[in-house]
Amino acid sequence: MMLQPVPLRIITPIVWLEFPDWLTPAQASYLSGHDADTVLWLIKDGSVETRRDGDAWLIEKASLYEFQEALAEVLHWST
Repeated sequence: MMLQPVPLRIITPIVWLEFPDWLTPAQASYLSGHDADTVLWLIKDGSVETRRDGDAWLIEKASLYEFQEALAEVLHWST
């Protein structure tokens, strides 16, 4: 069996700007690199700002960005 290559995904500030201010979980997953389960956990945990659109959750892009920035600080914290 031959493994299929994973397409290279580069998320730049321009890519962030091209997405709407309110993201679907799939869009949030794409931008953040987190899998769908992690994005749902972020919603349930209140780690990102959300709103409902009918039955679907929408995630505020700015709050996802702020979460990513805070996560990067924690992961690269040096004592």
